[in-house]
Amino acid sequence: MHDWQLKFWRLPHLDNLELLHAARVTHDYPRHMHEEYSIAAILQGTEITNCRGGNHTARPGDLLLINAEEVHSNQSVGSEYRLIKVRAKTFQQIARDLGEPALAAHYFPELVVNDALLFRRLLNLHLKLEQNISALEQESAFLSTMRRLLARTNKDYRARPIATKAGHEDLYVRRVRDYLRSHYAENVSLTQLTSLTNLSPFYLLRVFHNSAGFPPHEYQTQVRIAHARKLIRNGTPLSQAALETGFFDQSHLSRNFKRIVGVTPRQYFSGNLNRDN
Repeated sequence: MHDWQLKFWRLPHLDNLELLHAARVTHDYPRHMHEEYSIAAILQGTEITNCRGGNHTARPGDLLLINAEEVHSNQSVGSEYRLIKVRAKTFQQIARDLGEPALAAHYFPELVVNDALLFRRLLNLHLKLEQNISALEQESAFLSTMRRLLARTNKDYRARPIATKAGHEDLYVRRVRDYLRSHYAENVSLTQLTSLTNLSPFYLLRVFHNSAGFPPHEYQTQVRIAHARKLIRNGTPLSQAALETGFFDQSHLSRNFKRIVGVTPRQYFSGNLNRDN
């Protein structure tokens, strides 16, 4: 076991979502179960799962999906995988927000799924949930990816529209925009935004994107950069500008500044020297 490489963390703003990155794992796990739904992206090696009366082998590029409280045993052979454990009540809430009835206890119909697009989405989500980025961006990515997962594992989800609330969308979007502009330096959560509108998270993300042209987290980033530009023009040190505008550190500010403005903060400051801005 000493050769294993393990990283485990939780995200409180996502209902204590549990995440694991494991590498170089070779081990036989006895029969057991998890309280959560387990979603694993296999990167290397093989995972042989004994469940539902037979063995199921997951290889690199496969997803291994195990239902909450589903009894199984595992054999890991030189495995590397990234795992998300979603609490049952969280998964049920996502279904309700999509206007769906309660999920069956054994929701995932297939243990091993080979779907390159879904695999990449889940892998990108896991990597994003490991980064120092805003809670709002992580929540948005999580909900969007879980919706894709539901659509892939249950065909009935694909054709059903998100439940909507007639009218007032413009009012709700303005309310969210005003909140983000007033709280641009804060680590705003999606729960805070939905409390302003009474909309489901999915519907809020959709109507906001359609109206503003960005998802809420990107809108907030754009506002942060606008304020950072003013601070940089006035000679504020980059580390202080990053702190005052809600970025995690100077490199976080610089990456987003270059992406949006097209030049680094230092280049921007140099170009604005001796100018009346």
